[in-house]
Amino acid sequence: MLANGQQQPALRYGIVALAMLGLLAGAVVLFQFNPTQHAFYPICVFHKLTGLQCPGCGASRALYSLLHGHLLAALHFNPLLVLALPFLAISAGRRLLRELAGKPPPPVAVRAFWIKLLVVAIIAFTILRNIPFAPFTYLSPP
Repeated sequence: MLANGQQQPALRYGIVALAMLGLLAGAVVLFQFNPTQHAFYPICVFHKLTGLQCPGCGASRALYSLLHGHLLAALHFNPLLVLALPFLAISAGRRLLRELAGKPPPPVAVRAFWIKLLVVAIIAFTILRNIPFAPFTYLSPP
């Protein structure tokens, strides 16, 4: 550690490289092994116990579809995740660039309104995807 509490550049680059390598390895595994055909992927405990879809159900199948270029299939598996991915990628990219430049991470300053809106959107998505008739069934993975 440096005097101001920042990590040394070599350590910082090593941590970023390990994180990127882990992300790449996960993407390669997900690309090669379809979640619908292989049992080593984690199961959703909420779905197993209740039979209902949580907001994350279908996420691995959606990511698998995206990695294979099938946007509509990915949207069918988990539209909330697919719509959130560009925002998550931009946020992660900005954070990565700051980290590589040796700048401290930006303070997390999210207004309460946006947090409440996100929570309401996730709850609404969860409720709507569990309504057993069209058009709500399109929000639930097959």
